[in-house]
Amino acid sequence: MVTYVQPKVRFKCTLCGECCRRYWITVTVDDLLAIFINSGLRPSEVSALYNANVAGDWQAPRIRLRDGYYYLVLRKRVDGSCIFNEWRGDRMICTIHSYKPLTCRFYPFIYHWVYDKLYFELYDKAVGYCPGVGNGPIVDLARESEYAVKSREAKERFRVFVNHWNKLVDDKSVEATVDSFMNYLDCVIGLLAGRLLECPGVFKVNELLPALTGGPLH
Repeated sequence: MVTYVQPKVRFKCTLCGECCRRYWITVTVDDLLAIFINSGLRPSEVSALYNANVAGDWQAPRIRLRDGYYYLVLRKRVDGSCIFNEWRGDRMICTIHSYKPLTCRFYPFIYHWVYDKLYFELYDKAVGYCPGVGNGPIVDLARESEYAVKSREAKERFRVFVNHWNKLVDDKSVEATVDSFMNYLDCVIGLLAGRLLECPGVFKVNELLPALTGGPLH
């Protein structure tokens, strides 16, 4: 069990959906695999690429295309809400709550590692914005500490996945386009889910899969 330190903060989610609207959600192979297995939706149907020059430093692997670098994110609707949000009465429900991306599981808290010790803190921009902060009981972040361990492992697998793609681009083995990357993404997820038997040879997935299947994927 991971050792963690957390602030004494009262918090209870009010299901207002504002955090889902305000932020872009970066996703990993693990996240998209869970969505595909549980919903049948392919990564190309639920994810998008966000220009890294516009975004700034999100401390996530950057995907190389012929016109620059991009982050992989969940899609949003025109009104800014996540495609998996749904209003039910006056509450905003996450329709994939039980298998939502790991990034979604921490707000309004952020964390950092110091060696093998985990430190949580309240995200300063959530104060005065998130109506759940200051309400409800003092939270216990034990479950979030477990998610943080899973997230660290998932991020490492995603880094390997992105590095493999970027090398294919560097070697000019693939067209560095959005369509080509999404085909690569769908193919890898399909293989990991056991829904596909093979991928186009240009993606060289036989070199990649052992690094992605060395541990639990979600």
